[in-house]
Amino acid sequence: MLTPFDALGQLDLIATRRLVEFLITNGVNALLPAGTTGEGMLLTPAERMQLAEAVVDQAAGRVSVLIHTGAVSTAEAITLTLHAQQIGADGASIITPYFYSYDDDALFAHYTAVACAVPDFPLSLYVYPGNAKQDISIDLFTRLRMAAPNYVAIKLSNVDLIHFQEYAQAGGPDFSPLCGVDGIALAALAVGSVGQVSGNANVFPNPFCRLYTAFANGDLPEAQRQQQIIQRIRGLFKDNLAYFKAALAWRGIPVGQPRLPIRDLQPLERADLLAGLEQLTHEFPEIL
Repeated sequence: MLTPFDALGQLDLIATRRLVEFLITNGVNALLPAGTTGEGMLLTPAERMQLAEAVVDQAAGRVSVLIHTGAVSTAEAITLTLHAQQIGADGASIITPYFYSYDDDALFAHYTAVACAVPDFPLSLYVYPGNAKQDISIDLFTRLRMAAPNYVAIKLSNVDLIHFQEYAQAGGPDFSPLCGVDGIALAALAVGSVGQVSGNANVFPNPFCRLYTAFANGDLPEAQRQQQIIQRIRGLFKDNLAYFKAALAWRGIPVGQPRLPIRDLQPLERADLLAGLEQLTHEFPEIL
């Protein structure tokens, strides 16, 4: 989920509830607030808790809600994860601690400390080495699965499908590998993914829902067509939060600007985006 801000750059909980409704109405079956697309690393701990409470309350059990509770320190990750459990979230997703470099033993200590704080709460590992610097090796993954059985999922933002398949196989039948790269959503499903954690789906959820349904029904040509539409969307948005937010406002769901130091769009960028949106939705009106 994107995180809405008001004109003063503060958390906009009314717009947050509106976005929750938009996503649920358009077929999304799980929500993940305060992650990378949600600018979670730019929110204060108090803001992250307020956001989590609003999303869980508005979803009201209609879809699963996993709160991103990863943080730069183990103590903060534990505090946020405990809060997610207390407010009735369905689970938490925890990115590797970032900025410093950590070996497998350090990451093992971090993740087991969080898991021990909430032993009966479902958790997902969240791996984004391109942004967070750390990866989770298969050896570390195996150790964590044995030591902390409440890690029941992993979100991988990595284009390496061989690596993805290794996690899917090592996790076993009761484990949920989730893909975080929209460009390989269909390919990931083919090697064991059970779902897509998508930024682009904030604006156009329908192609992602249709891709998943088509794949589940064995309709590969339709799944391929939806992946091609997603590629067009990705090219338009450029994996850029300012594009996501401006496009969502174009759809009638204003969520404000990104929080600095992420900059907003320049006038020419905005004009190009709006023209691209008109062309895209003219060619594929079913995505609305």
